[in-house]
Amino acid sequence: MSLTLPGESPSAAATSVPEIASPPPPALAPPSGLSNALDRIGFGRVQVAVIALLMAGLFFDSLEQNSTGAMGPLLKESFGIGNAQLTLINTVTVVGGLVGRLIGGYIADRWGRRTALSLNLLVYTLGGLVSAAAVNYEMLLVSRAVVGIGLGGEFTVGLAILAELVATRHRGSLLATLNISSGGIGNIASFGFFLLVLGPMNQTLGGNDASWRWTYVILAVPAVLVVFFRRYLPESPRFLLSKGRVDDANTSLNQLASGSVSGLRKLGPTTRFVTEADIPPIRKSSYLEVFKGRNLRRTAAIGAASWMSFGAQVTLLFLMPILLVSRGYSLSDSLAFTMIMNVGSLLGACAASYLAGRAPRRITVMSAAVLGCVSAIAFAALAHSTALILVLGMIFQFFTMMLNTMLSVWSPELYPTSVRAMGASVVNGIGNVAGAVMPFAALYFFDLAGVAGVFAMIAVMYALLVVAARFGPETFGRSLEAATEDPAAVPV
Repeated sequence: MSLTLPGESPSAAATSVPEIASPPPPALAPPSGLSNALDRIGFGRVQVAVIALLMAGLFFDSLEQNSTGAMGPLLKESFGIGNAQLTLINTVTVVGGLVGRLIGGYIADRWGRRTALSLNLLVYTLGGLVSAAAVNYEMLLVSRAVVGIGLGGEFTVGLAILAELVATRHRGSLLATLNISSGGIGNIASFGFFLLVLGPMNQTLGGNDASWRWTYVILAVPAVLVVFFRRYLPESPRFLLSKGRVDDANTSLNQLASGSVSGLRKLGPTTRFVTEADIPPIRKSSYLEVFKGRNLRRTAAIGAASWMSFGAQVTLLFLMPILLVSRGYSLSDSLAFTMIMNVGSLLGACAASYLAGRAPRRITVMSAAVLGCVSAIAFAALAHSTALILVLGMIFQFFTMMLNTMLSVWSPELYPTSVRAMGASVVNGIGNVAGAVMPFAALYFFDLAGVAGVFAMIAVMYALLVVAARFGPETFGRSLEAATEDPAAVPV
């Protein structure tokens, strides 16, 4: 089937536009010309390449998120610090991530998604190399804050650009695939990686005082390659059109419709997909807009849900090796167990990818939160043997990752193009703050009641998440324009 544009004959269109997928069923509100063009372009090799470039950056994000917890015992030994100081390393990284999200979101909405993504990884690489060379605890703290800033905007800007590049019918499932790389494969691979470099390769890399330094170097250097290949990433046509750059938006759409990765570098004949008539109403691009009117209600609801969900995830990823060591397991065993548990994360992200294309956002998030609460209580009450720790840990991680993935899918669907990256950064940034604060609360409950106390706290967080998600708007099956630009299209 070929795409025939106004003013073109069917034969002319067939010679300039490659074979593309059939359009989806009519949306609740008429799609814009841009939305209709993306729906007709469908999904092909170019979209696969775009997702691969985004997933590569998020893979490093996942490894960095888990690094402090995995290398915690070695960092404590090298710098002579305790659990509180180690937790502070995690906290400054998370706070840096919050700053990075806010800066990245602003850059993405003002100067472009692609610009923000390239800057993110360059700052991350610099911070990682400084971490490797840290001569004292204070220098390590500063370097981890820089790493956090670099990685902060990676995920939310990636969500924004992917949401704006793909057809409505594919949007939910493809957004969820980003978390398959980050929270699924990334979590499993990260603990396998740490188990390798801190175990069998530990002496080769110089022993306990040097192996963690080489680990930071290994994590930082490959990110430069991702930056190199991202120069071919097409800019969001929605962003370009919102800035009145019609010709640039058509160039981006032709890249997406080219059907070949080589089309990202060298375009053939081009088609005019959109015109000046498709330019959306001019809106302010400011963080203040995220906290006004309908946007404020959405920010409050999904932001509260993100606090509970991401706070629980970061707490467990950071504390799990410490919790297992406290039960008498060695560092190597605790890393291996944590890696096995994260098979549940991969399965949860895959389940979310499936459901995101087939089920409403609100009911999926609420159901996963209820089941996550139950699984946390079960872990606290029953995980007393190695087998039960692994099985119940996998089940808990399944629902944790399903929740985080669905909230990640939901967040860029809440805001108009002018503040989409900033809005997603705020919502996910609230989760960042939770990741900085909740490990301290978890340590209190750990000292009070052991592992059971930590999971009891998480169970309460998930119960509150159910309440927060109830107030989120339903965006499933709607184009971004229908969900965010037309007030009558989506009930709040």
